[in-house]
Amino acid sequence: MSNIHGIGSFRDNAPSAGGGPQQGAGGYRGAAGYPQGGGGFSQMVDEGEIPAGHISLLKVGGGAFPDLCDLFCPRFRILCFTTFISVVQVIMLIVCMIVGATMFNGAFVKGNDLGGPGPQTFLFMGAKYLPYIQAGQVYRFVTPIFLHGGILHLASNLFFQCRIGFIFELRWGLANYIAVYFLTGIGATYFSCLLSPASISVGASGALFGLIGADLAYLIMNWRALPNSEKYQELCIVLCILLINFLFGMTGGGDGNIDNSAHFGGLVFGFLIGFALTNLLQAEDPMTTKWRIGGWVSYIVLSIICLCCVFLVVQA
Repeated sequence: MSNIHGIGSFRDNAPSAGGGPQQGAGGYRGAAGYPQGGGGFSQMVDEGEIPAGHISLLKVGGGAFPDLCDLFCPRFRILCFTTFISVVQVIMLIVCMIVGATMFNGAFVKGNDLGGPGPQTFLFMGAKYLPYIQAGQVYRFVTPIFLHGGILHLASNLFFQCRIGFIFELRWGLANYIAVYFLTGIGATYFSCLLSPASISVGASGALFGLIGADLAYLIMNWRALPNSEKYQELCIVLCILLINFLFGMTGGGDGNIDNSAHFGGLVFGFLIGFALTNLLQAEDPMTTKWRIGGWVSYIVLSIICLCCVFLVVQA
């Protein structure tokens, strides 16, 4: 999975040193008809029944060989948020290319190995850049979620988003899924501002790491309700995804410009908000109130700390 790559690595038409972004430190961040909390779905596994409300991340279709839809976008539906946000992200990349071609140095620049425009285009379109955020452009906490640095960047994120997004959306419910997606994407931008303040970055992978973090919280809350094979296999998949991306990030993804701070921020905020927004499979769970209050309080407190640091402490 390709996530956040450095816009600062672009060599063509970068902003000047006098007032523009620094190079070499940038980063791409490598529905109607839903049952509440994903309810109404149940499946059978070898040692027992998977509780209603849990949609398996592993068993998506019958037969030994799943079809392509089950392999790449299980539980695909047209009328859902995952489809909507994916289409929006494709459209926004096309718009970025048109803007780059007509207003800046082209739809494809030589320094962008991901197949997209240069850094001035992304700055114009709303990329995360701390000096502009501190100047009052706070919408840049959100807009990077809709932008991607190129065709390869978008393709890698869409694969991951479609592979897990449709299932999580059914599990947690439409409103909760949307909230997790955007709240963790914003949290990823907070961490990028704090730990990589001079970078220009775009991409939805901070929100995607947030979905993984929220799924960890979901597994913790529902550990006793899930059959052993289901929960251990899903936990193994989640941990493998995190390990692969950690190792990939340590090597720089081949160009040394992955914004690991945004990945980590999305993961942390996702884990916290997951306790507040993902569904509990046991309706009579005595821990419900503690999970919910703890998730919201921890998310809000960490957000306030990050915002104070972004505007009062960090200097780009």
